[in-house]
Formats: sequence, structure tokens, C-alpha cells
Amino acid sequence: MKKHQWINDDTDDFMLAVVQLKSLAEARAFLGDIYSKKEIIDASNRWKAAKMLHFGSSYRKIERITGMSSATISRIRAQMSEGLGGYRSMLKKLTK
Repeated sequence: MKKHQWINDDTDDFMLAVVQLKSLAEARAFLGDIYSKKEIIDASNRWKAAKMLHFGSSYRKIERITGMSSATISRIRAQMSEGLGGYRSMLKKLTK
């Protein structure tokens, strides 16, 4: 795993809190308190775009459905292949 500048004790502490979430209700409450509505929607759209890319959707379709630019979709595609493996790991778990 590549070391990124954002990985530190504080971000690890936050990630450890996230992995303790046991239900959708807990996730909604915790993440809803931490993030703004826009941040949650943006992250949700990134996840939606990643799933659509995984299943072969075109950039044009993803743009239409999410409102994202092709540049943002391209960055998501790059993270899916060159990032830390989070997208791949979750897609694998959810498509078993």
C-alpha cells in the first residue's frame, strides 16, 4: 500500500470509528453528524459512478445520472485501478 499524506494517527482513529459501525442507522447517524449533506451526496455519487464503471456503463451515462463531469469520472476510474484498492475491495465484497 502506498503511503499517502492524509494517512496519520487522526485519520486512522476516524477510520477505526467507521469500521465499528454495525448498522445503516448507526452509519447514517455518525456520518450524518460528521459530513455535510453535500459531502455525503458527493461521496454517494462517487460510489455510484464506481459501481457503474465496474459494470461497464459509459461516461456519458454516468454523467447523465450523477451530474459529474467526465474529468471526475476519469479520476474515479484512475483510483479504481491505481488507488489503495478500496473500490476494488468493496466491489468484490458486494458482487459475490
